[in-house]
Amino acid sequence: MLSNPLRLLDQYLKADLHCHIDLIRGDNPSSFTRQRVISIQDLLLQMLTRKNRTQFSEVMAYYDSMNKSMPVTEKAFFTARKKFNPEAVRVMSNEYIAKIYDDYDDSIKKWKDLVILGIDGSKCIVPNTDENRLYFGTHDNGSGTAPAMALISTLHDSINNLKLDVQADRIDGNEKDLALRHINEYCDNYHQKALFVFDRGYVSIRIMDRITERSQYFLMRSTSAAYKKYFDQVETGEDKELEITFDRVSTNDYRNDRAFRIHLLNTTYRFRFAKIVIGTDEDGNENVEYLITNLPKEIISTEELKEAYWLRWGIETSYNRLKNRMGMEEFSGYKPYLILQDIYADTWMYNLVSLKIMEANETKPLEQKDGEYTVSRNFNKSAGVLKTYLLKSLMTEDESEQTRLLECIDNTVTSSLNWVKNGTRSFERKSSVNKSAVSYRKTY
Repeated sequence: MLSNPLRLLDQYLKADLHCHIDLIRGDNPSSFTRQRVISIQDLLLQMLTRKNRTQFSEVMAYYDSMNKSMPVTEKAFFTARKKFNPEAVRVMSNEYIAKIYDDYDDSIKKWKDLVILGIDGSKCIVPNTDENRLYFGTHDNGSGTAPAMALISTLHDSINNLKLDVQADRIDGNEKDLALRHINEYCDNYHQKALFVFDRGYVSIRIMDRITERSQYFLMRSTSAAYKKYFDQVETGEDKELEITFDRVSTNDYRNDRAFRIHLLNTTYRFRFAKIVIGTDEDGNENVEYLITNLPKEIISTEELKEAYWLRWGIETSYNRLKNRMGMEEFSGYKPYLILQDIYADTWMYNLVSLKIMEANETKPLEQKDGEYTVSRNFNKSAGVLKTYLLKSLMTEDESEQTRLLECIDNTVTSSLNWVKNGTRSFERKSSVNKSAVSYRKTY
């Protein structure tokens, strides 16, 4: 059973934080070489527990949580943050969640003994400065302007609502390349068998080859045009296992990668191609999804392919929570290093909230009654109480006070519930309008 993940965080920071000192220093090996008023732990915990306020308010609230007077100006605090390599935040966040999967495998929910992993990217609005337009690139939003935007991609456990990896890149970055990084991250650090589920924009033999080579499974939604000669051999409502081979013409896209092209020319794949009916349109015509997978039929039937793909939807919900509920796009300031630190720290906090909900679901399972509603624990309120009490609980030296604060967090997470109406609801798709706020705080 999952033990208190906040105490595990405390143990991780005390035991492993300084193991990453070289990574934290990044390109500046002289950083954090002397005892300072502002410690590495101060900087990291402030990133995790930020509340989207002005810089002065953030630093003041940080020290107030520890019942200390503010020993430095906000300029000094954020100058120290400048020395903290953002990549170190990402690596430590990933390491912490990988340790959870290693130590508490029995608490990780699976589908058919598989961890269901979604991979997808999302555009992220960043402050529209010259520096950010150069660093992250710009995106033509159709309004005649091209604001600065970043691309973030996450590896998301859709059943347990946990993010196992996050990658940030320029807005014109290649999402398939980021997906390959996610695949390597998982295969290098996790022992559980996984099913990687992709939307149609990720159809790529390189991705399919990488997953197969690493002895994992994939399920890809495809267009009818991709791999057409194979889908033409499959009737609607069925799936077939077919051999795939490549010749020199079909490998032209990999001319610049000679090693992989030779690999394709000398490899025969056996994948399943399925045409799944998911309903009918208003004219009564069948809506058909095209799926490709390397899952054997003895593990998953044709009908179950639809269910497996549907499980991916959790990654879409997670981006809504990150951006609109946790305020990820309300950055600490203008600078790219602050933006990257915030993205990685918010992902870490997202996982802490999800872990507390997992723990509550194990210790006090919710009783589901027959009716039109399903009950679940409230993510937004859980995030709010963690941001309020996490810092105090970690920094207090009074054990009884720490216990009180952790109990306050537990009680709030356990008692805060949602009621979600059962059944399928359909809504008319509207034009996308990104209403996320952009921070214009001064940064040093």
